[in-house]
Amino acid sequence: MPIVYYEGTSTWSAPLNFKDRVFLSDAFGDYIPSFNYLVVPLNKYSKQDLIEKNDELSLIFLINQLPSSSEFHDLKDIPKEYTEHLTDNTPDYLLKIIGKVIAVLLHKLNLPDEEVYDITDQITRRKFSMMFDNFQAYDVQETRRVSREEGRIEGKIEGEQLLLIKLVIKKLEKNYSAEQIAEILEESLDTIQPIYDIALRQAPDYNTDKVFEELNSNK
Repeated sequence: MPIVYYEGTSTWSAPLNFKDRVFLSDAFGDYIPSFNYLVVPLNKYSKQDLIEKNDELSLIFLINQLPSSSEFHDLKDIPKEYTEHLTDNTPDYLLKIIGKVIAVLLHKLNLPDEEVYDITDQITRRKFSMMFDNFQAYDVQETRRVSREEGRIEGKIEGEQLLLIKLVIKKLEKNYSAEQIAEILEESLDTIQPIYDIALRQAPDYNTDKVFEELNSNK
C-alpha cells in the first residue's frame, strides 16, 4: 500500500490518486499507473492517541511531534506500561531501525550528538523506560547563537567562553576525554584542552567562574 507520511500543519489538499497528479495524464492515460495512496497526517494524532496505540511507530510519531528539544521533557510522563510494552514486544530486527529513525529526528531538533547517542543506545538495549532519564535539553546551534548575541551586546566574549566552560564541565562529569569533548562541541582541541586541564584539577568541585579566571590569568 502506497503511504504518504505528512508532517505539515495544514489539511492535506492534493489529489489522492497518483494519476491525477501527473501532468498530461489524460494524454498518456494508458501508460500512467493509477492508484490511491494513503495519507498519514502527523498532526491528526494527539499525544494520548499515540500512547494508546502502544507500538514502535507511535514512539516515532511522539518524538516527531516535538517542536523543539525544550519540549522533550514532556515525554517523561509517558505511562510506564507504554515503555514496558515496547521493551517486551519489540522484535530484535526493529531495534536498530527505530534507533536510526529516532536519531534522525533528534538531530533535526539540534540535540547534541552525545544526547542522541545516549537515547538511541537505550533503545537498542531495550531500555525504553530509561530513554529520557538523563536527558538535558539544550539546542547546540541556538545555545551558540544566544551566546554570541550576548557577547555582542556586552562588547565582550565572556558570555560565550563561560558557556563553553560549562559545557566542558558537563562532559567532564560524564568522563569524556578532552578529544571527545572537542569533537562533540565542534571546537579545536587547542581551545578545549586548557579548559579541560583546569577543570580537571578542581574535580569533583567544579567552579565555572574559577576556571574562567584561571584560564584568562594564564593569557
